[in-house]
Amino acid sequence: EEDTNVVLIHCQLGTVVSGLFVSAYLIHSRVCWTSEQAIKLYKTKRENGTISAPCHRRYLKYIETSVIAGEQPEDIKLLFSNISLSNSPAFNEDGSCKPYFVVFQNGEEIYEFESTESYKTEEPISFPMSLQISGDIKIQFYSVSDILGTQDMFTIHFHTFYINSSNVRFSRDMIDGAHLNTFKQFTDTFSVSLEVK
Repeated sequence: EEDTNVVLIHCQLGTVVSGLFVSAYLIHSRVCWTSEQAIKLYKTKRENGTISAPCHRRYLKYIETSVIAGEQPEDIKLLFSNISLSNSPAFNEDGSCKPYFVVFQNGEEIYEFESTESYKTEEPISFPMSLQISGDIKIQFYSVSDILGTQDMFTIHFHTFYINSSNVRFSRDMIDGAHLNTFKQFTDTFSVSLEVK
């Protein structure tokens, strides 16, 4: 309302992370009531502005949910018992992958696992565990190869407060790194499922 009330928001490129913060503010201040409205408004005001990363869209949806419900997220504790890939991504030279993944909780590493075998299959691949998680969770998957080294495969971000099912499925378009599928290393039906309780 006042020309002197100006806030400068910037990031490395001035488009992606800045857009996330601006869109979050638009929802929080009730200028927009949905994450899609906020993203659309931001893109009309910022040339080359984009919010395409699945994790950014997921967290904007979290903010939308919290604003509508009038509640703040809590660090709900869950028992993480299994993670499974619907099939094997093709990252290694023979079209296989040798998974290695790390789980972060609120920015701190709490678990890691490296497979002793490579997979080249259309069948699900499961990794059982017993891990208590709470708050912001990041799961970073890599593929390990003697020839190609360690390659980033994909990343999943979520907050335990917004998990309301014991079996949570992320389709390819909901997974950072897999959603673009630039080099066709993931099938169209690729997904990741988490078992929590």
